[in-house]
Amino acid sequence: MIPIDTERCKIVRNNVKRRGPGRPGKDHPNGALLLLKAGQSAFARQGFEGASLRGIAAAAGVDPALAAHHFGSKEALWEAVIERLALYLAPYIVELRELKTQAEIPIRARIETALRQLIARVCGEPESGMLISRISAEKGEKLDMLVEKLVRPYHDAFEPLLLEAMRENLIAEQPLDMLYFMLLHAVTMSVSFRHVLGYFGESYDDIERLKRDMTQCLLATFLGKPSNNISRRRELPKRS
Repeated sequence: MIPIDTERCKIVRNNVKRRGPGRPGKDHPNGALLLLKAGQSAFARQGFEGASLRGIAAAAGVDPALAAHHFGSKEALWEAVIERLALYLAPYIVELRELKTQAEIPIRARIETALRQLIARVCGEPESGMLISRISAEKGEKLDMLVEKLVRPYHDAFEPLLLEAMRENLIAEQPLDMLYFMLLHAVTMSVSFRHVLGYFGESYDDIERLKRDMTQCLLATFLGKPSNNISRRRELPKRS
């Protein structure tokens, strides 16, 4: 039997850096991404003021020191969250700008493509509407950054398509900024608060079914396009 050096074991054990059970340390390869996703959710649900780095770290399942290691402050994490969303949105902005230049394609087809892309992008980041709503209530610098990085770039790319659609009498002439704002919120809020739909019919836990039904409804409402594949409506209870 090999003798155990108990004194050496004590020294080694005391030199090991402790952290919470199961929590990745600062060298965890996915630590920053885990924090970004947890931060986005926390800011969407609690606002910037209500969220805390410690709470975000706990939601991400990482050591609180990891947040300080990667971002240093809640402010820096917020900026990183918005930059990540801006990168996610950037290819879509490019696609919208390209749609504007494709004059050989009828404007109806281009507007329909833009609306489908909007729904697909929002469904890819389901809490984006909740984030806009929550931060809008706080106003100030955080809202300024959110608008400049996320909302305005999409506005500037989509607005020329809407204006062309009005000139071609595809849609009625109306205040352009109001139309954009209502379209954006109709999609983002419907996705973020889709659980509320469960009070009136089937739950929309299936994001693909949500995407399909939203596309049908938006196209039918906005472009007057008939839909032949709308989900069966819930039977209303008979009155006694």
